[in-house]
Amino acid sequence: MNDFSHKLYDILKKYPSFKLMGNVDAKVVKYELKNKSILVSIVDDIKPNCYTVSPYNMMISYSKDELVKVDSKIQKYFASALIYGFEFILKILKIDTVQTLNNYMFSTNFFDKGFKDIDIIELEKLAHENYPKHTMLVRSVNKVQNPKLYEKLQNSGWIALTSRQVYIFKDINICKKRQNYLRDKNLLNSDRYIFIELDINDFKLFEKAEELYNQLYLKKYSQHNIHFKALYLKELQQQKLIHLRLLYDCMEDKYVGVVGLVGEDGVITAPIIGYDNSYDIKEALYRRLIAYAMEYAMQRKYLLNLSSGASNFKVMRGAEACLEYMFVNVKHLSSFKKIIWKILSLIANYFYAPLLKRLKL
Repeated sequence: MNDFSHKLYDILKKYPSFKLMGNVDAKVVKYELKNKSILVSIVDDIKPNCYTVSPYNMMISYSKDELVKVDSKIQKYFASALIYGFEFILKILKIDTVQTLNNYMFSTNFFDKGFKDIDIIELEKLAHENYPKHTMLVRSVNKVQNPKLYEKLQNSGWIALTSRQVYIFKDINICKKRQNYLRDKNLLNSDRYIFIELDINDFKLFEKAEELYNQLYLKKYSQHNIHFKALYLKELQQQKLIHLRLLYDCMEDKYVGVVGLVGEDGVITAPIIGYDNSYDIKEALYRRLIAYAMEYAMQRKYLLNLSSGASNFKVMRGAEACLEYMFVNVKHLSSFKKIIWKILSLIANYFYAPLLKRLKL
């Protein structure tokens, strides 16, 4: 097992998932396949949960929150009808009887070389032996970072469903030419705002990090985003699985922002971003946090996946928009379930995907 997933599994097996992520309710197991260990989240039925382990939450609960972003009355009506119409069907289907393979349960999943090179057919057999009634799922596959994995899953008969549009910084030279990036980079030279590493022995700092994250992702965006708990942030830092920093306002003598970066094999994401939303927008707290993440990635020549949202902001700094997919394996399920998943795939790929591109979500 690679170092990241090995350490992450050690954390996840110590606590129930909801102790680490307040709105995640899943069992975590580990599969062994030819010297490769794979983390798997198991959910047996629909219940209050987060989209990182629950297709129902992603397609129904989270989608309801996203409806406000659709300007067209016709498209909003059609999208609303689809969501509420399928809500009943998905409950009957028990859509959340699912095992998500290689699931780290961050907003954006990532894959090490071992998983990308894995024998998909052998993995299917192993997963089926352990949970024969569960849909198999792989999250966060895109054609920029994972073209071979995308092709391998597709050729093996897995069904692709568009899940989000993400923004990837893969060309440092493009970023360096953007005026927005250069202005943001200058913010990092501020005497007033500085980034501070959290003291592992001061739990209040991790509680502050949780609070700042919640202000942005749970209170401003959606209650269906992952609720990372202070305990989890501390465990991740203690195991050196996250690069976590608080943004400190020297003038006001308080912490006003947080950024956390995770990843492996030359790819990082920023699942932890948050700031004090009582501050005036002119103080550019969000810009400072993103500038820090970009500089961290660029100095180490990492590919930075900044997930979804704030599309114009990210594109103006050199990001490339890219559709993200989840793949499902339903070969072993009933004909009814196969048909519903195929219909969901058609809706996701031919209605939702164009909507994401048009609205730049």
